[in-house]
Amino acid sequence: MTITLDDVSSLLHIPITGKMLDHNGTSCTKEDGEEMCVEYLNFPISKCKKEFQKMKGAHIGFKALKDLYLDNLKDALKAERLKKPAEDVEFLRECTIRCYLLYLIGATIFTNKSMQYVDVIFLTYLRDLSLVNTWNWGASGLAYLYNYLDAASRPRCGNHGGYNCLFQAWIMAHFKTFGGRFVDERYTHDNPYAARFLPLKGPKFPGQHRSALDTMRMDEVVFCPYEEHRQTRPFQDISWYTGWIMCGSAIINPHLPERVLRQFGHVQSIPRHPDVSAKAGMNRFTIADAFASYLTANYVTEEMRGPKVVRAFDTVPGYIPWLYRVSHPKILPPVEADPPTHASLEEDNVSGECDVSEVTKKVRADLRKALDGQLNLADALVVIEKAYTDLEPVDAYLVRRKRKRDSGEGTKKRKKKKKTTTEDAGTSSL
Repeated sequence: MTITLDDVSSLLHIPITGKMLDHNGTSCTKEDGEEMCVEYLNFPISKCKKEFQKMKGAHIGFKALKDLYLDNLKDALKAERLKKPAEDVEFLRECTIRCYLLYLIGATIFTNKSMQYVDVIFLTYLRDLSLVNTWNWGASGLAYLYNYLDAASRPRCGNHGGYNCLFQAWIMAHFKTFGGRFVDERYTHDNPYAARFLPLKGPKFPGQHRSALDTMRMDEVVFCPYEEHRQTRPFQDISWYTGWIMCGSAIINPHLPERVLRQFGHVQSIPRHPDVSAKAGMNRFTIADAFASYLTANYVTEEMRGPKVVRAFDTVPGYIPWLYRVSHPKILPPVEADPPTHASLEEDNVSGECDVSEVTKKVRADLRKALDGQLNLADALVVIEKAYTDLEPVDAYLVRRKRKRDSGEGTKKRKKKKKTTTEDAGTSSL
């Protein structure tokens, strides 16, 4: 699973279409930053230089930006009251709005690891206020978060950046039991889906989170949580875009919905190599072109999506062993240093215990009903495929039972229970 463009659209209600942010690098020069701050924020050059020196680059601290916002607002109201020229009032109003918007995006979708300042480079997209809503804030914000998630997954990373409220809301929407949360009963679907949750304090130690992830069952996962929200925020076809997304030339990450088809209601198949979708050697210009014309070559077609799921967690046979071969689904190492074998991994496709008798009775009843009717070849294949799918949980359950029996785990528990009973009997006789 991963955070997709559809998640961003549903959780935040911000645009996922339009032109992605395409600045060069991660920040501008001090000289360019000073020029923009004077022209678009009404930031005195002397104070701007001092702020850049304090922040060690073309950045504005949140405190300084808030003070600048209040100064511009005060001056705009005063100019309006004194009936100064309309262009002067308009200039101060627009500077006030830009200060607010720069603070907003710097404290949300483009939060850096310091959480102390915002990069002035983002002021580039606020120069013409009439075009602010045409930029693809959703895709660029997701690329920005991907970048920090990538860094956080590596050793010696002490903190995290990106919009953590988006990350946290995504977790709460998709995982029923992971992390503390309170669902607001006053929530209505007119609001972004993220507003539905109020976070509570979770486990203190990382080991508790890791253990919870490794023991999570399929019935604790919600692959498609936005079905009731679609009337407010319909599914957008751009969510099937597969390829690079970016936040400037220095932050480029792949968006690959074909690897998380269950989040779109389709059976997960073994995906193609990511290099096929996100081709190497692309720059900010070719990425922008590919995104704009995504239907041509960067699109998950209906054929690639495959069939719809019967159960939300359905995968094709062999997908789970493939996943364990190419990735690291388990965080904590096995207790007895026994590496997982592919034959025992299908348990991840099943939630809880399996009533073998009930499942087999149902399969036999379905087969008998089909045999009593008149079937052509196509209908027979459908019946066989359904029977095969329905018996998968039984197969996985029996594999788990056999593995426990072979490892002696069940025997140890029975012996321990018998020993405890004997000791209790001995104590009572004394």
